Amino acid sequence: MMNEETFINNVKQQYMDPEDVSFEMASEFRQVDSYDSLTGMTIMVMIKDEYGVDISEEQYRSKKTIQELYDFVASIK
Repeated sequence: MMNEETFINNVKQQYMDPEDVSFEMASEFRQVDSYDSLTGMTIMVMIKDEYGVDISEEQYRSKKTIQELYDFVASIK
Protein backbone atom coordinates (compact mmCIF):
# COMPACT_ATOMS: atom_id res chain seq x y z
CA MET A 1 0.00 0.00 0.00
CA MET A 2 1.29 3.43 -0.90
CA ASN A 3 1.91 5.96 1.82
CA GLU A 4 1.89 9.71 1.17
CA GLU A 5 4.73 10.47 3.59
CA THR A 6 6.96 7.82 2.02
CA PHE A 7 6.10 9.05 -1.48
CA ILE A 8 6.98 12.64 -0.55
CA ASN A 9 10.28 11.45 0.93
CA ASN A 10 11.07 9.38 -2.16
CA VAL A 11 10.50 12.41 -4.41
CA LYS A 12 12.49 14.64 -2.07
CA GLN A 13 15.49 12.29 -2.19
CA GLN A 14 15.82 12.90 -5.95
CA TYR A 15 16.93 16.51 -5.38
CA MET A 16 20.57 17.59 -5.02
CA ASP A 17 20.06 18.85 -1.46
CA PRO A 18 17.08 16.89 -0.13
CA GLU A 19 17.55 18.26 3.38
CA ASP A 20 16.86 21.75 2.00
CA VAL A 21 13.60 20.72 0.31
CA SER A 22 10.27 20.86 2.11
CA PHE A 23 7.24 19.29 0.45
CA GLU A 24 3.57 18.73 1.10
CA MET A 25 1.21 16.86 -1.20
CA ALA A 26 0.08 20.18 -2.75
CA SER A 27 3.66 21.33 -3.43
CA GLU A 28 4.61 22.08 -7.03
CA PHE A 29 7.77 19.99 -7.22
CA ARG A 30 9.24 21.87 -10.22
CA GLN A 31 9.21 25.17 -8.30
CA VAL A 32 12.20 24.14 -6.16
CA ASP A 33 15.33 26.08 -7.18
CA SER A 34 17.43 22.94 -7.55
CA TYR A 35 14.92 21.25 -9.93
CA ASP A 36 16.29 20.58 -13.40
CA SER A 37 15.79 18.03 -16.18
CA LEU A 38 18.05 15.53 -14.41
CA THR A 39 15.87 15.77 -11.30
CA GLY A 40 12.86 15.07 -13.49
CA MET A 41 14.50 11.99 -14.96
CA THR A 42 15.47 10.65 -11.53
CA ILE A 43 11.90 11.14 -10.27
CA MET A 44 10.59 9.16 -13.25
CA VAL A 45 13.14 6.38 -12.60
CA MET A 46 12.27 6.36 -8.88
CA ILE A 47 8.57 5.89 -9.74
CA LYS A 48 9.50 2.90 -11.92
CA ASP A 49 11.95 1.37 -9.41
CA GLU A 50 9.99 1.97 -6.20
CA TYR A 51 6.44 1.50 -7.46
CA GLY A 52 6.78 -0.51 -10.67
CA VAL A 53 4.91 2.15 -12.64
CA ASP A 54 6.05 3.41 -16.03
CA ILE A 55 5.36 7.10 -16.51
CA SER A 56 5.95 8.61 -19.92
CA GLU A 57 7.62 11.97 -20.30
CA GLU A 58 4.33 13.43 -21.51
CA GLN A 59 2.42 12.03 -18.52
CA TYR A 60 5.12 13.31 -16.17
CA ARG A 61 5.09 16.79 -17.68
CA SER A 62 1.33 17.02 -17.18
CA LYS A 63 1.74 16.65 -13.40
CA LYS A 64 2.41 19.80 -11.39
CA THR A 65 2.05 18.74 -7.76
CA ILE A 66 3.22 15.83 -5.66
CA GLN A 67 -0.47 14.94 -5.20
CA GLU A 68 -0.93 14.63 -8.97
CA LEU A 69 2.11 12.34 -9.22
CA TYR A 70 0.91 10.29 -6.25
CA ASP A 71 -2.62 9.95 -7.68
CA PHE A 72 -1.20 8.84 -11.03
CA VAL A 73 0.97 6.15 -9.44
CA ALA A 74 -1.86 5.03 -7.11
CA SER A 75 -4.28 4.72 -10.04
CA ILE A 76 -1.96 2.23 -11.75
CA LYS A 77 -0.72 0.27 -8.74
